[in-house]
Amino acid sequence: MSFPQLPSQLPPRVPSGAIKIGVVALGAVAIVAILNPFYQIASGYCGILTNFGSVQPIALEPGLHIAIPVYQKIISVSTQPQTITSHEQAATHDLQDVRTSVSVTFHIASADAPGFFRDFRTLDVLARRIIEPTVSNDVKAITANYNAEELITKRDLVDGQIKDLIIRSLQPYHLTIHSVNTANFAFSTAYAQAIEAKQVAQQQALQAQYTLQQTQISAQAQVVQAKAQADAAVATAQGQAQALLVTSQAQAKANSLVSQSLTPALLQQKALDRWSGTMPTYLSAGAPLPFIGSMDSVQK
Repeated sequence: MSFPQLPSQLPPRVPSGAIKIGVVALGAVAIVAILNPFYQIASGYCGILTNFGSVQPIALEPGLHIAIPVYQKIISVSTQPQTITSHEQAATHDLQDVRTSVSVTFHIASADAPGFFRDFRTLDVLARRIIEPTVSNDVKAITANYNAEELITKRDLVDGQIKDLIIRSLQPYHLTIHSVNTANFAFSTAYAQAIEAKQVAQQQALQAQYTLQQTQISAQAQVVQAKAQADAAVATAQGQAQALLVTSQAQAKANSLVSQSLTPALLQQKALDRWSGTMPTYLSAGAPLPFIGSMDSVQK
């Protein structure tokens, strides 16, 4: 029976110091992995550095950052546009209930992010504590200056006043306001029906006024036409009368000339020209004989 032969030399032993260093390194890696001091800030965000919970005034830019474990912490805060919508109910100057929705679009600038995080921590807290109450108060303050009908007829003016007041009210709260949009004003069902009935009545009144104007225009046209016809008739009559006068004057002048030209001798001559030479068979009592006693005048 044979036994294996042992090697004549044993492998070299690893120094104990190297083992300790390896253990320490592995432990350090494990601690780093557990504590995780690396923080990555994505685009559209900034980092808020806290030292034992105390917010530091300088925001960190997007990228990779290292914080001292336990002592420091980095929190990401969005710098992207955010929109918070508030549904409001208010009363007009004439005590009509009105409902509307106001949307505020804003973002938090990097320079304002530490103050925002120190005061509010999250956007939900900001909306609940600041934006919604501010919008509610400002909407009530503006709508109270107008009657319900004016909220419709002066919509652009009311929107502008609400927007300006909300922007001024939110200035102290680390916000950069992009826009303030007010939705349509909604009234109670009864008031909406009253507005509709009023609009119908106004349209009917306008239609009646239009019809009256058309009637007046037609009547005026008839008056003008009748006057024109009357003027034309007068002018025609005057023309006819003038023509008759001229004709009469001409006829009278002609008759005067004719009568001046008809002398007794001329008349006797014309009678002789027409006489056939036959004496009348019968003469009435006192009737002169034809041409007897007149020859002297003819000869003259």
